[in-house]
Amino acid sequence: MPVGPLLRGSALFLLTAVTARAQEAAPGPGLEGPLMGPVEGQQFTAWTMIENGGVILGVIGGLSVVAVMMMLYFFLTITPRREIPRRFSKEARKQIRAGELENLARQCRKRRDLLSKVLQAGLKVAGHDRFVIQEAMESEGERGATLLWQRISYLNNIGVIAPLLGLLGTVWGMMQAFGAIALDDTQVRGLAMAYSVAQAMTTTAAGLALAIPAMAVYFYLRGRVTRIVSEVEAHASEFIELLAEEGRS
Repeated sequence: MPVGPLLRGSALFLLTAVTARAQEAAPGPGLEGPLMGPVEGQQFTAWTMIENGGVILGVIGGLSVVAVMMMLYFFLTITPRREIPRRFSKEARKQIRAGELENLARQCRKRRDLLSKVLQAGLKVAGHDRFVIQEAMESEGERGATLLWQRISYLNNIGVIAPLLGLLGTVWGMMQAFGAIALDDTQVRGLAMAYSVAQAMTTTAAGLALAIPAMAVYFYLRGRVTRIVSEVEAHASEFIELLAEEGRS
């Protein structure tokens, strides 16, 4: 038997078998497959979109956990009462007038609030000119204020990054939706496009849901920091005058 007809017959048989197998495995309308939507009869809920949000939605979820922890921590730690203790401020004035500078300096070293650090910087140069005391306290105040601004800036960073991640997820989902246009069946094409667009919108909504409260809390804490810095400056001015008078006496 000639080899040519045998090879052609074998190739035709294999091609027919592969085509039939592909047609059996190809998903029809309503079935799940590449670029397909949910299985027929499955409800398309918000939880379904979250489950299929992908890695980007997971990153946004992780950032949301970090943001909530930071919000709670900053609410409890960045307060005027913590950074400017009224009782300590009154006691410090009394001790400066009484000349107990060394005892006051020891107390300041044990404390971690901003007012104590600023006062400690002034006590280190007590006895010098008023200008020297003022410069030392202002330098320490600027350093402490910078640290406060840097702490709350992380919320601002999350508020800026979250919508960008959501936009990235939207673009990725739209790419999948337009890729569904290559499918042959019109009904399957519409389902796949709708499913991919819905997933894309999920990341955008998640990014905005994280960014809006993060930015709102950041603006609120920014007002707190501004108030703290202004009050510390007011107290520092009084301490400068007291230390200058103590140095002249």
